Amino acid sequence: MHNLPASTTDPALYPILSAQNINEGIIDYNAKRYVTKETFEVENRRTDVKKGDVLLTIVATIGRTAVVKENRPFLLQRSVCVLKPKSDVLPEYLRYWLDTSAVQQYMLANAHGSAQAGLYLNQVSDMEIMLPSIETQRKIVETISKFDEVCSSISSGLPAEIEARQKQYEYYRDKLLTFKEL
Repeated sequence: MHNLPASTTDPALYPILSAQNINEGIIDYNAKRYVTKETFEVENRRTDVKKGDVLLTIVATIGRTAVVKENRPFLLQRSVCVLKPKSDVLPEYLRYWLDTSAVQQYMLANAHGSAQAGLYLNQVSDMEIMLPSIETQRKIVETISKFDEVCSSISSGLPAEIEARQKQYEYYRDKLLTFKEL
């Protein structure tokens, strides 16, 4: 959406998401602005976001990606474009490909504008994608997903483990340094 329609802050309505809602492969459906069903139906005709589509931020914060995991109605500001993979492209593969350093550098190098840099949709559609067989894509996605899982568990699990070891240390320290007179 280039020109935002009249909106409200009523979360019972249809959210308008922006680049701020796309982070680390996750779509945050909590929005600041919402629209009525009527406005949603008119505006949604252009993009009609569905499960399996890939979102790519293209204005200001360029290059963040996420795969739509569920059919859930929402609109997008112009800062996010919708990529609809064909049947020979796995959405997760496309997302990981867009996240590569080479593609990220391309997007940043080709962004236009001074106040808020951005990519034009034709620049996105002109990007060439390395497209191996669907089976190879599956293997690549499986491998990268495992690495993502390990990194996530390390970043969330490590602080919990450090805290547990700290408590264990304090317990044994206190036990060892508690003397009773005989």
